[in-house]
Amino acid sequence: MNEEQVIEEISLRELIEILIKRKNLIAFTTAMSILVAGALSFLVMKPTYEAEMILMASNASENLASNGMKDIGNVENMLDSMSKYPTMNIETYKQQVKTPAVMDKTIKDLHLEDEYTVESLANKITLETIKDTQLIRIKKVSKDPEKAATIVNKVGENFIEVVSDNIRKRATASSEYVKTQMEKEKQNYDEVLLEQKNLLSQPRGASELELELDAKLTQITDYKSQLNDLTIRQFALESSVEVAENTSSRGSSIMLNRESGNLLIDDSTKTLKIELADVKASLESTKETIEKLQREIEQIQVELQEKRHKEGVVAQKLDIAQKNYEAFVKKYEELRVAESAQIGESNITVISRAFPPTRPVGPRKALNLTISMVLGLMIGVFVAFFTEYWQATGKKGKQIN
Repeated sequence: MNEEQVIEEISLRELIEILIKRKNLIAFTTAMSILVAGALSFLVMKPTYEAEMILMASNASENLASNGMKDIGNVENMLDSMSKYPTMNIETYKQQVKTPAVMDKTIKDLHLEDEYTVESLANKITLETIKDTQLIRIKKVSKDPEKAATIVNKVGENFIEVVSDNIRKRATASSEYVKTQMEKEKQNYDEVLLEQKNLLSQPRGASELELELDAKLTQITDYKSQLNDLTIRQFALESSVEVAENTSSRGSSIMLNRESGNLLIDDSTKTLKIELADVKASLESTKETIEKLQREIEQIQVELQEKRHKEGVVAQKLDIAQKNYEAFVKKYEELRVAESAQIGESNITVISRAFPPTRPVGPRKALNLTISMVLGLMIGVFVAFFTEYWQATGKKGKQIN
C-alpha cells in the first residue's frame, strides 16, 4: 500500500469517525428540521385547492368566411380576404385568456377589486394545453375552493365573451365598409342601366339595322337576278336584230317571242330595236340601283358594327356592375349574420366547468417532510464537520502557543 492510499484510507476513516461521533447532533438537526416542516405543513399552512375548467377551441369564424364565397371571382375573393377573421390556433386562443380585458372584467364582475389587480390575477391563473388536441385548461389555486371555482368559471366565460366581441366588432367594421361600397356599386349599376336604356332607345339600333341590312341584301339579290336576266335578254335581242337586218331583201324582220323565246318573222326590225332600247335602259337602271344598294349596305354595315360595339361595351359594363353589386349584397348579408351570431360560443366550447374541489393540492405534506429530512441531514453533517474542524484547529493553536 503506497502513501497516497494510506492518506486516503485515514481521511475516509476520520470522516466516518466524525459522523459517528456527531451522530446525535446530526439526528437532532434532522429531527428539528422534520418537526418544523411538520408543524408548518400540518398546523400553520392552510390547505389550498385547485379548480380547473376545460375549453375546446375551434375555427368556426374561419369556416364562416371561407365557405361563403370561394373561387368565384376577384371581387368576391377580395371581399373574403377583407372580412375574414384571422385564423387562430390553440396557442393564439391561449394567449388571449389572460389579457387585461378578460382579467379586468372578471375582477369587476366578482367585485375582487380589493383582492386582485389585473396583473396579480393573471399571475394566479395557470394555463395548459393538451398535446395534439384543441383543449385549454384554465386553473387557479386558492385556499377557498368555492372562490377558486367561481373565478375560473368567470374567467372562461369572459374569455368566450371577449373572443365573440372581437369577432363581432370586426364583422361590424367590415359590414359598414361593405355597406358603403354596396351603395356605391348600386349607384354605378343604376347609371349603367340608364346608359343602356338610353342607347337602346335611340333610333336605328343594332336590331333595327340588322333587319334593314337583311332587307337590303334581299333587294340587291333580286336586282342582281334581274340584271342577269336583262343581260341575257339584251344578248338575244341584239342577235335577233342582227339576223333581221341580214335577212332576205323582202324587208321582213325577225322578232323574239318573249313567252316562247322563238324567233318570229316580222316585216320590220323596228320593234326589235325598240325593245332592245328598253332592255338597255332597264339594264342601266338596274345597275345604278345595285350600285346604290351596295353603297347603302356598306353604310349600314359600318353603322351596325358601331352600334354593336357600343351595345357590347355597355352590356359588358352592366354585367360587371351587376356581378359586383350582387357580390357586395351577398357579403353584406353574411356579415350581418356574423354580427348577430354567437361566433365566440361556436369558436370556444366549454367541455367541463370548474367545480369546487374537495381534495387539497397543497401543502404537500409528505413531500415537505421528505425534503426537510434531507435538508436536516445535510445541515447536520455540515454542522458536525464544521464543529470538528473548529475544535481541531483550536487545539492545534493552543499546542503551538
